[in-house]
Amino acid sequence: MKVIAGILFMILGGMAFGQPTPEQVLAQATRYHDPHHIWPTLQATFHFTAMRPQVEDRHSTLQLDNARTYLKVDLNGTEAYEVTVNTVNILAGDKDAARGLMLRNYFLYLWGLPMKLHDPGTRFDPVVTAATIDGVPCDVVRVVYEKDTWYFSFAQKSGRMLEYKFYKDEAVGEGEVITLEGEIEAYGLRIPQKRNWYTLPANKYLGSDILDRIE
Repeated sequence: MKVIAGILFMILGGMAFGQPTPEQVLAQATRYHDPHHIWPTLQATFHFTAMRPQVEDRHSTLQLDNARTYLKVDLNGTEAYEVTVNTVNILAGDKDAARGLMLRNYFLYLWGLPMKLHDPGTRFDPVVTAATIDGVPCDVVRVVYEKDTWYFSFAQKSGRMLEYKFYKDEAVGEGEVITLEGEIEAYGLRIPQKRNWYTLPANKYLGSDILDRIE
């Protein structure tokens, strides 16, 4: 009975102090980044630059038509793919269709956050924790996927996504953290403009992805 009473106290205590659920945090983040729910039907072209240490910058384009599950990606002319649902058309390069599908999933997730957290199969930890990033109080949502675990930090007042990180092996703390700078507004969306990648736990800089413009 004491154990049950303790659990009830923690649950009711969290409710009393207004502790949000992951779904509430995501809803607020979506209201900030995609207030008109444009992402599911977005038709746009993203122009972005990948910056890596000791490597020449790579300028690429990502053409989306989310309403018909279509994506065309051109990586600086060295690789290019069209993907419609799960059918891949290789336009340039010597990679296979699996590479095209991997890039489709990667870029949709990269530029579609936090809206992509609404996708079926996203498993939230029911407990929302707190953190402070650059002096801004944040709600932190934990998401468990099959192969890795992610943490997303959203400003408590606005819902703006400020940082996220993932662990391949959470027990030993091996993973990466992505910090966000600036944002571009287009089609009613607010998309983070610069993403800086660092290793965990060593905090080694891996590179940056910069969104140049959206057309």
